[in-house]
Amino acid sequence: MSGTRIVIAGGGLAGLTLAHYLNRHGLDVAVYERDTSIGAREAGYRIHINSTGTSALHAALEPQLWELFLATSGMPNDDMLLFDEQLNLRPGRDRSATEGTGVPTDIPEHLVVCRSTLRRILYLGLEKAVHFGAKVTGYRSNPDGTVTVLLDNGESVEADVLIAADGVNSSVRAQRLPQVKVVDLAARHIAAKVPITEETKAKLPQQLFNTFSLAYAADWTGLTLGPLERSNPGSPLVKEQDPDFQNEATKNYALSIFNSVESLMMPDAELFTATPEQLKAYALERVASWHPALVETVRLWDTATVQALTLRSCVPVSAWEPSNVTVVGDAIHTMSPALGIGANTALRDAHVLGGELLAAAQGEKDVVDGIGAYEEAMRDYGYKALRMSAAVGEKVIGHLPLPE
Repeated sequence: MSGTRIVIAGGGLAGLTLAHYLNRHGLDVAVYERDTSIGAREAGYRIHINSTGTSALHAALEPQLWELFLATSGMPNDDMLLFDEQLNLRPGRDRSATEGTGVPTDIPEHLVVCRSTLRRILYLGLEKAVHFGAKVTGYRSNPDGTVTVLLDNGESVEADVLIAADGVNSSVRAQRLPQVKVVDLAARHIAAKVPITEETKAKLPQQLFNTFSLAYAADWTGLTLGPLERSNPGSPLVKEQDPDFQNEATKNYALSIFNSVESLMMPDAELFTATPEQLKAYALERVASWHPALVETVRLWDTATVQALTLRSCVPVSAWEPSNVTVVGDAIHTMSPALGIGANTALRDAHVLGGELLAAAQGEKDVVDGIGAYEEAMRDYGYKALRMSAAVGEKVIGHLPLPE
């Protein structure tokens, strides 16, 4: 399989981690990403990375980039606390489901990471392999076993393997696995960043400064806080990067989400056309009777970062016959955010599939057999994570159960 041309649709975390791993091992990989540049989207929200995710990143990143990843990550204490709307502690939840399966060396089990900073790090060294402003819209399977990958600008590219890492609305998955359904869980989020400065930190509830906290009322209306305080923003490795990278990677912030079940939220037609100012005002109105520190948290939202989100999940399907077109990350197991393990599961996909493609490249196995082995493993751990996340989300976010 040497000389195999691998095309990845989508340059999110799973796609770029996989590309990095393959590129590091000398494989021919190209990524086609619809964004116009690495910094095109304000998708700079904070995510939770456990040892499953750090193992995958450690395998993919060169030592210097790994150190840059650690310098720009946060290492909070690992509490994940639940409160009621008056900030009384609720019974703790079983944290075992949030823990990973990896074994990186001397770093904490739980890190917090800025998604956009991590994407920037994963892009370093892949400048020639990543093609921006190019969305994959589908593919043609050819009689000689190759794949013609179709792009939205009318161009196409030939490949031996195509990997869909193009998210919940994946065009490639829709064609490859039309049986996979994505369901609306009937919960809505209004998410925002809170800048963390000495001034804002003094106003935020101190007990929320841990890996992740959720305060919620009897009707499941909730407010989260997930701080990201970078562990070493003054690192010489950060100072070597371009000004945009430095500007982002030296800022601390918290991710705060107001969540509510759809039936109690303003109608979707209003929610998804409201301005950030209107969304923030609405969230403030909804939490007006809550503990003053929680109200203050919403007041501190950076209005420019406020956006409305729908909670969706893929529904697990039974095994399919493997081919040279496969799927990773949110394209196959978008899940409820309730456990904070979606990104880790996507990174695990990159790690497992990367290992299989490398084995095939080294002549140890047939490429479709390798993809089949990855898919079998992924259906096991990926669907397990998806189901556990859905079960917890029913309890603490009040969203719908997964359809049977």
